[in-house]
Amino acid sequence: MLTLTNPWYILIMFAIVAFVIYFAKNILLRKEDDPTLLEKLRNSEINPTIRTPPKPSDLKGDDPENNIDNNNP
Repeated sequence: MLTLTNPWYILIMFAIVAFVIYFAKNILLRKEDDPTLLEKLRNSEINPTIRTPPKPSDLKGDDPENNIDNNNP
């Protein structure tokens, strides 16, 4: 019971509670009207798209023997 009356304990607990309330207020009451990154990009006429990976059948493999950049002797 002595820790509940300790002034340092009371001060630290008060600081922790104040920080939790402050950050909770900032998270819960933050503006939702801020434009997202996608909206900012679209406003600057950059239209990002999600690419699908190419199919293995569409990929063309080259012959490693005919590679010009081959440095093997």
